[in-house]
Amino acid sequence: MLLSLVPDAPLPWRAPAAVRNDVPRGYGVQEQCLPFTAACALGLLVPAPFSFGLCAQADVPAGGLPFLPPDVARPPGDERVFYVHDHAPSRFFGNAFDADPLPFTDAQGRRMELRPQQPGISFMDRPDQTLFFKLHLPWVLRTPAGVDSHFGPPINRQAPLDLLVGLVETDWYAHPVNLVVRRPVQGALHVRRGDVIAQVHLVQRDSRRVDPQVVDRGSPLAQPLYDELRQWFAAHQADRSTYRRQARSQQGRLGDAGLPEGPA
Repeated sequence: MLLSLVPDAPLPWRAPAAVRNDVPRGYGVQEQCLPFTAACALGLLVPAPFSFGLCAQADVPAGGLPFLPPDVARPPGDERVFYVHDHAPSRFFGNAFDADPLPFTDAQGRRMELRPQQPGISFMDRPDQTLFFKLHLPWVLRTPAGVDSHFGPPINRQAPLDLLVGLVETDWYAHPVNLVVRRPVQGALHVRRGDVIAQVHLVQRDSRRVDPQVVDRGSPLAQPLYDELRQWFAAHQADRSTYRRQARSQQGRLGDAGLPEGPA
């Protein structure tokens, strides 16, 4: 489930298998590679919630609101400024979202209203973390029990941000996720509202850690694998697209995630 805390916020959408609208015909295009497309289609694509950037003061685009991070969050000698663009429909002004009010009853039984403010960009308060900043998402993701959310760069797509990967227990975590970004050491960064900046896919918690069983090549356990490998080489020699055709024959193994329309 997705709960937006502000109106008109760009929300995640289901990731498509292909990375372009028009897929060329013929053998060998990347969208023909099933592992490629299956990975592209994992989970949700995450859009930038507002327009922002990092650049020289003179290069801040029209309408951008420039600001410097606190001294503790500034690399020595870096004179670049961050900037954001206000977006009134989302109640985003001056690098902060005005979230929907949260009514509650205090310990004395009085009806109160909490009006939280969610920052857009924030910074670490440690001098050893000056190369990072946080990008706050104005929505809450809730997953079924035992299902975590893996946040990271867009898979097999252009990545405008250098994101650190995070695994969040979104079956109970009640706060919007904050993406941690490694700021570019030099040059400029410009991101538009709605640009795809991240991808989140769901992970069963009991599948986090795997201990592989290494099979001795001469053991009985290896024989079925050798048999399947021989069958694979024979099938591929007869049909170089055998992987896609075999995957389609395995009902429900990949669902429709890795099988886009286009060349077979």
